[in-house]
Amino acid sequence: MDPASPVVTVATIPLRDRAAGPLTRQRYRRLAAVYAGAAVLGWMLWTAAPSAWRAFGLGLLMPGAGFAAGFTSLSGVAASVAAWLLTIALFGLGFFAWFGSGNVVAPVAVWLLSALAAAIAVPDVPWTGAPWLVMAILGLAGGLAVRTARRTTAQALRHRARRNVALRERALQLRPAGRFEPAPLNRDALPLLRHVLDRALQPVDRYDGINWVDQFQFGALRYALCGMGYALSGVHYGATPAFTGYLSEAQRRLHLKMLDHRNWKYWVWENAWGNLALDPNPIHHRDNVMYHGWYMAMLAEYISNTGDTRYQDEPLVLRHPSGREWRYRFSEICEVLHRSHRKSPFTLFPCEPNWIYPMCNNFSAIALKVHDRLYGTRWFAEIESDYRRRFDDEFCTLDGRVLAIRSTHTGLTLPMLTSAMADSVTAHFQHGTFPDIARRSWEIARMDYIRVLDGRIEIEARGWDRLDTGSYRPSMITTYTQIGAAAAEMGDLEVAALLRERVREEFDWRPENDGAVSLDGVSTQAHATTLYHWTARPNQRRSMHADGIPDVERAGPVLAEAPYPDVLVCYARNDGSALALELAPGCSAAVGRTATLGLDQLRPGQRYRIGDAQVCVADAGGRARFDLRIEAAPQRLLVAPAP
Repeated sequence: MDPASPVVTVATIPLRDRAAGPLTRQRYRRLAAVYAGAAVLGWMLWTAAPSAWRAFGLGLLMPGAGFAAGFTSLSGVAASVAAWLLTIALFGLGFFAWFGSGNVVAPVAVWLLSALAAAIAVPDVPWTGAPWLVMAILGLAGGLAVRTARRTTAQALRHRARRNVALRERALQLRPAGRFEPAPLNRDALPLLRHVLDRALQPVDRYDGINWVDQFQFGALRYALCGMGYALSGVHYGATPAFTGYLSEAQRRLHLKMLDHRNWKYWVWENAWGNLALDPNPIHHRDNVMYHGWYMAMLAEYISNTGDTRYQDEPLVLRHPSGREWRYRFSEICEVLHRSHRKSPFTLFPCEPNWIYPMCNNFSAIALKVHDRLYGTRWFAEIESDYRRRFDDEFCTLDGRVLAIRSTHTGLTLPMLTSAMADSVTAHFQHGTFPDIARRSWEIARMDYIRVLDGRIEIEARGWDRLDTGSYRPSMITTYTQIGAAAAEMGDLEVAALLRERVREEFDWRPENDGAVSLDGVSTQAHATTLYHWTARPNQRRSMHADGIPDVERAGPVLAEAPYPDVLVCYARNDGSALALELAPGCSAAVGRTATLGLDQLRPGQRYRIGDAQVCVADAGGRARFDLRIEAAPQRLLVAPAP
């Protein structure tokens, strides 16, 4: 076994005896105490106050319940039922606003305003049966909830026992894949690479061909930009570690786009209605990991791949339309992330105020892990054990699935967001920080929700599995490509290949811009995930985050210039002295043209042989240029020191 091969371990599912972890149970108790206090107050008002206050008190028991006091005639019943149903609908919208944007005010306001409306509308003599009707409804709902919870818990315990046996057996079967080695891009990935590069390389203030829906949830612009960044950094590490040129430039333009106020203007609203604060600065000390966590992971991958120090040398500048500015270097934002993790009781910290997404925290963990490796800090190391413990206790189900979300105020979660796609995203992007947990997530998804039979693959989809998360349109594209990328990362090449075939079959691939391709009706974000599905290989992300490009290669010769889109760099790697290249035409119009390419980090004054026919001499700065006639087929060149 290669001594540099990563060890393959599989975490088993923790054997806790309750469905919720200790912090979540504490939040449940606090929520129950608050509700009990409101219910007692409501009951006291019903029994001892004037009629208007009686209806208000009844409304404290549940949204719209105060309208039951108006059940005194047929017309009163009809009007009160309509008002009650309207309240429930509005409360549902308020809850959605709370979930979708952290708006803690909305559901509370609907509840209290409905109680006030009932107090205004109540007849002089309220219906005396109202509290008993409300109590019956609450009792029935509570009984159903308890029964469902018991049944779900019993089922989860059975799944846990079965899965832990399977996970232990699987751990004995797995073998290290060997040290990750870059390899040339496949030809069928090049049109997808063109699609992403065409959008990333446009001027920083232009967003042609980049689509987004809102600024609050997964259809936000920031996720499309970060998705493209992660895809390009994967290409950089996995195929072209010795190429800078337009690939690095594309990533830098995405980095600068993230500073655009359009990417973070949502925060002033979320901070206002979630924290009752008016500070628009998105680099928040407690929340908003969905911005600076994702952003810093993108920068961390780029810095690790290139050694570029610009984000340490000069600050990133966030400019508000009011004229206010905030300036941060890469390390300064990572320090904010570290402090936020340390201050959070859950260690993981929120996206929207109150809502913690493990998926988003994974990107913050990536940023800190890479920062530790690059700069000698211990920020990830200091939170690692607590992060692991809280992740297992508070964000995993009894049977080992990953919860997509958890409320810090109430402990509530949304079980329908736990899905095969969400498990796979966790596996993919947690592989470099917690590889054993990532492997557990993948193996559970693979054994129970992803099935291969007679050369066909079937996925048990639920909830948001059936959405293109970049557009919210009904589509399986996000699920196919996220699971496919995770499969490749975890070494399940059969699943990765079958899902690539499924994407080819089910989506309309349209040529564009002479060499690029666009999947009809598919979001920018999903095009990015398609690219990293097409280019992912076993242990690629894990190696990128945990190891990075070896120092000897980072200091060796690089291809620094290539004309885009005429030349697509399929492979570029050095051994410290010689540079191996594979180059392909990026468009049909380029075939037959002569392209000038630039080399850098050569030994000054050294002669280099380029392929079989050319020789160049490095200048005093270690740079050189050479010409290449572009052929229709990919060309392989070796740039090596010559006598």
